[in-house]
Amino acid sequence: MVFTPKALDLFQREFTFFEKVTSISGVLYPLPKEERRAGIRRELEKIELEGEDLYLPTAPNKLVRGIRVDSGIPLQSAAKVPIMVTFNVVDRCGDRKDVKPEACIFKVGDDCRQDVLALQVIALLRDIFEAVGVNLYLFPYDVLPTGPERGIVEVVPNTRSRSQMGETTDGGLYEIFQQDYGPVGSPSFEAARKNFIISSAGYAVASLLLQPKDRHNGNLLFDNVGRLVHIDFGFILETSPGGNMRFESAHFKLSHEMTQLLDPSGVMKSETWLQFVSLCVKGYLAARRYMDGIINTVMMMLDSGLPCFSRGDPIGNLRKRFHPEMSEREAANFMIRVCTDAYNKWTTAGYDLIQYIQQGIEK
Repeated sequence: MVFTPKALDLFQREFTFFEKVTSISGVLYPLPKEERRAGIRRELEKIELEGEDLYLPTAPNKLVRGIRVDSGIPLQSAAKVPIMVTFNVVDRCGDRKDVKPEACIFKVGDDCRQDVLALQVIALLRDIFEAVGVNLYLFPYDVLPTGPERGIVEVVPNTRSRSQMGETTDGGLYEIFQQDYGPVGSPSFEAARKNFIISSAGYAVASLLLQPKDRHNGNLLFDNVGRLVHIDFGFILETSPGGNMRFESAHFKLSHEMTQLLDPSGVMKSETWLQFVSLCVKGYLAARRYMDGIINTVMMMLDSGLPCFSRGDPIGNLRKRFHPEMSEREAANFMIRVCTDAYNKWTTAGYDLIQYIQQGIEK
């Protein structure tokens, strides 16, 4: 590709500006946690905006007008320090006097191509569910690798992590949903619970296939209508934290507080639990019909050197999780067993406890 002088100038200014912001993530790790937010501000104050034609890499239609230097937040991560920074932006094709905030996440030390791979599969599953008419929710947000072990991540709009929710209340999800949406049985509460069910089922199917680990409460988001969104796919397929100890043994995370929302009866017989399981079965059967396309999507990255391909037989084991040898009835019964096995599994609570003790991530 040959740049015109004008295009080359824009490219260099764009890359240099956002590389400076991204690099802040890399210099924060030696700092004590309580000093990191101030450290972000100090670094942001050093960065100058050169020109009015720079755009957000995750939203090219948004032109950057400045950095909100007090907006930098260090995010929770076991080994790295991703940061979230908010910019003042205007619409490229709209009123350029209408300045609005827009945030991005910047990461150093993670191979963001692996997130891209996971999110490509999640986007494919979303399209499959839509094509076959299964009402499941997935949100494949944008991730842009910008260099070796660095990248920029779209902020999922209108969300809080479960850990952030825990900083303002001692209650579980069942209590939080009542605070946010009204009493159990009210239209607003039941609408939010339905959104939680369809999104939890969507991510249950995606998790069964991709096997994402490190599912602590900093990596689980909830949007303002009750939908669950999983983020951060640094450990998928055959890899897991802690030297692959495989402590997260359930196929997907279903903690006690999640089961309280899904199954008020507590005995896996309530109408909402049966709806959840039914959606998981429908989603799994739909994914099986497109097994080859999903596997081929993953195989395209087999020679990439990504960590998720560094051990075991990731492709062979992915194929096994589709159980192509099973009939539809057998596959449906398998998915029901997966849901039953995940129900409030003790290792899920144990992993959350470890994250709380080691990282201060709210349970």
